Amino acid sequence: MKLGAITLQNSVCLATAPWELDGPGYEHLGAIFTKTVTMEPRPGLPGDEGILQVADQTLLNRTDLRTEGAEGLVQEHLPRLRRFGVPVFVSITAPGVPGFRKIARYLQREAGDQLAGLEVYITAPHSGAGPDITARYVREATEAVRNELRDDAAVIVKLPPWPDHIRGLALGAQEGGATALAATNTLKVLHLPANAADAPLVGGLSGEALRPLALRCVWELAHDEKLQLPIFGTGGIFTLRDVEDYLRVGANAVQVASGEWLSPGLSARLASEVALKSTVTR
Repeated sequence: MKLGAITLQNSVCLATAPWELDGPGYEHLGAIFTKTVTMEPRPGLPGDEGILQVADQTLLNRTDLRTEGAEGLVQEHLPRLRRFGVPVFVSITAPGVPGFRKIARYLQREAGDQLAGLEVYITAPHSGAGPDITARYVREATEAVRNELRDDAAVIVKLPPWPDHIRGLALGAQEGGATALAATNTLKVLHLPANAADAPLVGGLSGEALRPLALRCVWELAHDEKLQLPIFGTGGIFTLRDVEDYLRVGANAVQVASGEWLSPGLSARLASEVALKSTVTR
């Protein structure tokens, strides 16, 4: 899979990489995608408190998760992730187009030569305030990021799990200069704790329960004749069969996130399995 000036060595990538990522095998990944960062850090719960397993291989990522800022990423976390020698993409989000432009400009200035590119995480604000997620908004956000980066840097646009609308949003990303698409980010859900006295928890659903929806989204993108962009499939990838299912419906590569959180090292093991199978079938 070619992205900008690079070609991924493996179809398995790690998404929302732990800041303290450590262990063998990660050097065989296609790429590493960071956790999503904002321009300024956002206080909240750490991952071990804000990510809950709500069903078998299914996670709730609470809306009040702590978010790292761009400066902390550059100064503290990026060097650790780059030591594996594979392309590193920074996932970014912002409350609007000017925010996307600002964080992209900062990252290009401070760490442009260290990054393979940026992932533009498109999501509606949890508060309900902010821009509607339309094809025009996706185009303008993508274009704002694209214009701030060096020409050969990749811009990957991660879209919400809306199969009825994802084609239009993807066309907006393509018109804005995206290098690739990722389908999908988390699905907004509500979880009721077992104790009726506890308040409902809101957040994004990821993992196994998201997989059928994400597969449909990838299929929709891959079967649109107007779309010419490669696709990352992401959502509920735990086995080699899951990887192959995404490739079967049209993805060019996959991102492993919830599986890595539940089973550290999973992405590296899957990358090794994919490489081995590729060698055997040649």
